Amino acid sequence: MNLADTLDPARIALVDHPVVARQDILRLVADLLCSPEPPPSLDADVILDALMQREALASTAVGEGVAFPHAKLDGLTAARTAVVILPAPGADMAAADGRPTRIVVALVVPPDSVGGHLKLLQVLSRKLRDEGARRALLAAPDPPSVLGLIG
Repeated sequence: MNLADTLDPARIALVDHPVVARQDILRLVADLLCSPEPPPSLDADVILDALMQREALASTAVGEGVAFPHAKLDGLTAARTAVVILPAPGADMAAADGRPTRIVVALVVPPDSVGGHLKLLQVLSRKLRDEGARRALLAAPDPPSVLGLIG
């Protein structure tokens, strides 16, 4: 699985207003994951519910201001990714390091996805451990720039 195959610029949001509640962030992600068009028999409420269920197990905020909400979803035939860049100070997504989250990379995959999405999350995590990469994303002026940096 390749990030470029799962991410459309329509699913990248550079938020210019504070969003502090985890559920509000996940709602934004769920709406983005339905862009530019929702997969058949799937809507934002279904995605939000799946993401909230996953968050209830353990926070997907990995620290350093980064979170990777993810879920398996019935009705999907291919993986979808969304990226949200939040303004300072970010939001509390219960990261182990206690730092607010500003970079959210969400992934939903079909229920039969065996391990490709885990490899993609690992690649993204490795990439975003780099402080320079995180700074560049936070300074990106538009969705195509984000795509260029993260893809």
